[in-house]
Amino acid sequence: MTDGNSIDRDRLRAGVVECPLCERQIPEPLTHAIVYGPVDRVTADNAEAVECPVCDGVTFVSD
Repeated sequence: MTDGNSIDRDRLRAGVVECPLCERQIPEPLTHAIVYGPVDRVTADNAEAVECPVCDGVTFVSD
């Protein structure tokens, strides 16, 4: 289940993410994914948030 400022991890894996803040499609969402902490690389499985390149808003990823 997602709330008003989160996206489902499965949608991130599929590469189909819409920003809940500006309602625009985020192209290539994994390139905008954020992990808070050290990792070798950012993946859909370890991403904690996605930054919208249009509105600069940050949306959290939920399982």
